[in-house]
Amino acid sequence: MNTRIDLNDRYRHSSFTVTRAASPEQRAELLEKVVDYILKHGLVDLSLRPLAAALRTSPRMLLYFFGSKEQLLAEALTKGRARQRREFARALSTRSSRGERLRLAWEVWSSKESKRSTWLFFEAFTLAMRDRRRFPGFLERLVKDWLPFFEQAVVAAGVETQRVKPVATFILATIRGLQLDMLATGEQVRVDAAFRELVRLLALQRNTLISESPQRATAKNPRRRPRPVADCGRVSEKV
Repeated sequence: MNTRIDLNDRYRHSSFTVTRAASPEQRAELLEKVVDYILKHGLVDLSLRPLAAALRTSPRMLLYFFGSKEQLLAEALTKGRARQRREFARALSTRSSRGERLRLAWEVWSSKESKRSTWLFFEAFTLAMRDRRRFPGFLERLVKDWLPFFEQAVVAAGVETQRVKPVATFILATIRGLQLDMLATGEQVRVDAAFRELVRLLALQRNTLISESPQRATAKNPRRRPRPVADCGRVSEKV
């Protein structure tokens, strides 16, 4: 039996009418609890009845506040990403050295504390790829939410404008691949070593990332020295 369809249809078309006025505070509180629940239990086998029981509410109230299970999960994923970005930005703000920030980004994303979030990310990614309508906007935001951080690093390194987005995309995609590798194999030492190789690659001199030769760059500005991409990361709360 498809529990999701049965529950949604049963309660959406029920003659039961919720008389309690909608409370934005209660809705926000429920959404935070839903995020905690799916981080612990995942998405694949999730159904409204046990979710509501864990939150000490009812399927009716969840549908009253969010309209459908799909909308509830879409908002929970959005809230979860926002929570992760805030924690990420807060952690990186503690490092004054730009070079340390990219390394700290990996430490945060590969930590045991982030493992549940990473599992949820790839689980939602797989489900959304099978049906993009299931989690509206998720696939688009999973890149757009994070790419600006790496674009800032690439721009600060002096890379040509037309190459900023491709280079930033390369960095983000590589890190995502390393995350997936770590989840699949659990080989932390090997994957950490692979990340260090990425950092070394990004630390190559500026003339390897832009078309201008070092001689021409020196001739134009003798005081200008190449800067490695890995030494230029910046992040803000908006990333």
